[in-house]
Amino acid sequence: MVLLVVSILASGCTSGQGKSSKQRVIVKERLVAPNGQIEDREVSVPCPPMRVVVLGGYPAEMLKALGVENTVVAVDEHTQEKTGWPDYVKNLPSVGSSNTPSMEKILALKPDLVIEGFLEPKLRERLLSSGIAVLKIYGYRTELIASEIETLGMVFKCQERAREYAGYLEKQWLAIKKRTKGLAEKDKPKVYWESSFGEWKTHGPGSGAQPLIEWAGGINIAADQNSSYPKVTPEWVAAKNPDVIIKYVGAPAIGWKGDVKKLEEIRQQIMNRPALKNTNAVKNSRVFLVSDKITCAPQGAAGEWYIAKWLHPELFRDVNPEAVHREMLKKFYGEELKGVWVYPLK
Repeated sequence: MVLLVVSILASGCTSGQGKSSKQRVIVKERLVAPNGQIEDREVSVPCPPMRVVVLGGYPAEMLKALGVENTVVAVDEHTQEKTGWPDYVKNLPSVGSSNTPSMEKILALKPDLVIEGFLEPKLRERLLSSGIAVLKIYGYRTELIASEIETLGMVFKCQERAREYAGYLEKQWLAIKKRTKGLAEKDKPKVYWESSFGEWKTHGPGSGAQPLIEWAGGINIAADQNSSYPKVTPEWVAAKNPDVIIKYVGAPAIGWKGDVKKLEEIRQQIMNRPALKNTNAVKNSRVFLVSDKITCAPQGAAGEWYIAKWLHPELFRDVNPEAVHREMLKKFYGEELKGVWVYPLK
């Protein structure tokens, strides 16, 4: 099981002090430092919170899986307008961007908790000084996702559901790691994983993609970079000669309303880049597109099966990644699988 990151003052929630008479719990936020290291910070939050503003699609998704989405009174604009899932976010007011939301809109909603991933520090301090608790939940750092789910389970008093949810993710990751554990270095393909934010932006140490590549039995060509999300040059990638190229694609081209024609255009554009045409990945047609919503994300256990099969098709010949994705959506979100989440489809 995951390492518990929740520290309880007594048994369960404790009586609050000061302005609020609600029960509260002390939890440890997992913070990602600029160097990619994980640091802990203790915060006090209502337990359970009744009015929650969520700034980020991943924590909004986690709350749906935990069955406490009815506590959410507002979300950020990207989650509502661009992500648009889970469906409940469409009917909520928006408070602006996830890092610089409207303080006036948030304060007017009188929330007892704000869940954020990238809120500017000065705005966080303003919320705290106004008596509103703030909890940082990233939802994209692969090695933190299970512990963040258990933290939310403690805060919202749904520990059993959280343990089931986190345990399911860990079970999938463990099954993949067991298969790739004995691989020799020479049998691990070199991977170039490109961001959805532009050409030649990749994922280095400290990114959510780094452990996914390692667990799936690959070698990240950007693992030795000094940044979690470095921008590299075409010449650098060509010299590294990746065996596999993975490209993040965002909605609406991929996901619930995926467009196969658009995805083929994106893939061909990648394969036609002069710097990539002589790489092993392009010569062997091992160029793949994947949604960021099923990899460095709460649904990442489903996406990891696709990645593992792309890297080691023979080792994972018996696995149907789509079946795992279908099971996860049904079991934790009450949703049927539809749309296009990876490309090529087979």
